[in-house]
Amino acid sequence: MPAIARTVLASAVWLASFGSLAAAAQTLGCFSRSYDAAHLRKHPGQQVQRLWIRVEASRYDPGKLDFAMNLWIRNQKQIWRAGGRCEPAGKGLRCQPDTDGASELLITLEGRNLLLTNPGKLKIYDDVTGPDLNDRLIGAPADSTFLLPAARDSVCKDTRS
Repeated sequence: MPAIARTVLASAVWLASFGSLAAAAQTLGCFSRSYDAAHLRKHPGQQVQRLWIRVEASRYDPGKLDFAMNLWIRNQKQIWRAGGRCEPAGKGLRCQPDTDGASELLITLEGRNLLLTNPGKLKIYDDVTGPDLNDRLIGAPADSTFLLPAARDSVCKDTRS
């Protein structure tokens, strides 16, 4: 199947999973949120300071979607990453990270925002050593749900799984 046909098919699956063409058209792409010092003081258990995620048609698995996520963690000097595959599930997506020992992520829409739910532990890795060499788990209650507004594609330009 030509690449363009796979992209159209994956986009159709994504659109159908949300039921509304207008709403779903706003979601395929980049979402980002940064938490300011005041927010982090109110949530001392939250490790994630900034999060950006891209959801797009999979280049490797026709009919599925890929996600790639970058995170800034408090008191860290590098970007941490996670990525994997997503499939339609209920009114959203169920995403399986590519790293061993990570729980599934759930993605749904809240208006024009993406709601990312981490019901277990998310295994993230640093940009230098890659998956499974220097990784850590996040999953405290304060790091279990993120509401991310849509962002310009340029915000996610360096996001990769």
